[in-house]
Amino acid sequence: MNSNKYTLDRFEKDIAVFLKFPEEVEQLLIDRNLMTVSLQEGDIVEITQYNGTYHIEVLEDEIKTTRERVQNLIELLKKNNK
Repeated sequence: MNSNKYTLDRFEKDIAVFLKFPEEVEQLLIDRNLMTVSLQEGDIVEITQYNGTYHIEVLEDEIKTTRERVQNLIELLKKNNK
């Protein structure tokens, strides 16, 4: 059993493209039909692989923290551009 954190980067037709968190270099491709949770791009998840199946757990706290950090950086950039 192998478990890692990933960010959902994008959907390409019927394939979900996940990037290993936090480096976001290594990809994991999963057929959307095999996913039992509804996800949107940018979601951070923990994926456990076991016997060719995937268990995907959404990490709500990490998503919230990351989105707040990004929003704070955007606000800082806006202030510096004025």
